[in-house]
Order: sequence, then structure tokens, then C-alpha cells
Amino acid sequence: VLTSTVTRQKPVKEVRLYGKIQADERLLQSQVAHVPGRIDQLAVNFTGESVVKGQVLAVIYSPELVTAQQELLETVKTKQLQPELYEASKERLRRWKLTDEQIAKIESSGSVTYDFEVISNTSGTVIDRQVKTGDYVARGTELFKIADLSKVWVMFDAYESDLQFLKKGEKISFTLQAFPGKDFSGSIIFIDPVIDPFTRVAKVRVETGN
Repeated sequence: VLTSTVTRQKPVKEVRLYGKIQADERLLQSQVAHVPGRIDQLAVNFTGESVVKGQVLAVIYSPELVTAQQELLETVKTKQLQPELYEASKERLRRWKLTDEQIAKIESSGSVTYDFEVISNTSGTVIDRQVKTGDYVARGTELFKIADLSKVWVMFDAYESDLQFLKKGEKISFTLQAFPGKDFSGSIIFIDPVIDPFTRVAKVRVETGN
């Protein structure tokens, strides 16, 4: 819970708002499974854990991916005679989000990889973990939600009568119950044009550094 005071000179008016802090929706990333299979290992086990881009989040065993790799190794043997089959088998692996480097490694080694690593495509904090070890997931299943919390949104509730004293781009100050006596500030970046018909308030969004 937080409170905010907005003071403007024309007209002179002190507006007191209440609200809460939440992640900036623009800085949220969903980490999904690109292949169906079983979660064999979780490298991130709890919400609140920090991760970096390129970090392994989980390991999936995928029978479909194993089959696709076996098909590739079979077509490698006849790629001179049937290049279209060879290219099609590589394209199928690309659809599973394997890189050309990974595909080349399978070709050169002549062996199948049984585990598929889920790599984080962003740095931030895990705010939601959707799976546990042993779960079976489909392609596109959300595994984690990661937020960059370097910036946050402060969402205030403004009553209809207070909206005339609020303006986009205006700086406001606010306090947090967790840090009594300390003032924070941020700029209004959005005022909801629609007023809730039940509460008679509109959301006022302030952006600030965390």
C-alpha cells in the first residue's frame, strides 16, 4: 500500500491517492517450451530467483525431438541423392528452435541428444513458476514468467473528482509504508480514460526506477 500527494499551483489542490506497485508489463517475458516432453530438471526452483540471459532454466526430455534427430541422421546418409529430404529434416529441427550450430553438432557427432535445454531469453527476476520436475508439457506451454524490475509501475486509484488535477507527464511524490519517512517520485505516463462504473475510480500509472 502506498500513498501519493500531488500539489499543483493552479488551482491549488492537494490530491491524496492510494495504490500499489507492480511490474512494468513491457518488461515481462514468458519462457515457453519449444518442444513437447517431460521436465527432467529445473535449474530455477523458486519465484524471486534472479536469472541472466542465456542461462539454462530447465531440461526437457522430448521423444518427438529424439525422433526428429534420428530422421536427420538417416537423411545425412543420402543427402547427395535426396537433398530435399535432408533439408526438410533440418527445417523440422529448426521449428523445434534448434540452432544451426546445434544441428551441425548432431550431424558431426552422429549421435542423438536426449535432453533439450530451455534457455532464458532475458535477464530479470522469476515472478512465476508454472511447472515442476516430472511435469509433461506441450509445445508453447509457459514455464516461467520473468520480469526486469529495474523499472516499475506505480498504479494509483484516482476518483473522478480528482482527475482534473492530474496530468500526463506530471511528476508526483509518494511514500511507502515499508519505508516510513522516505519520499519517492515518478512521472505520470498514463491516465485510464475509462472510469470503473462500480468504484468510480480511474487507474493512474506512474513510472519510476526500482
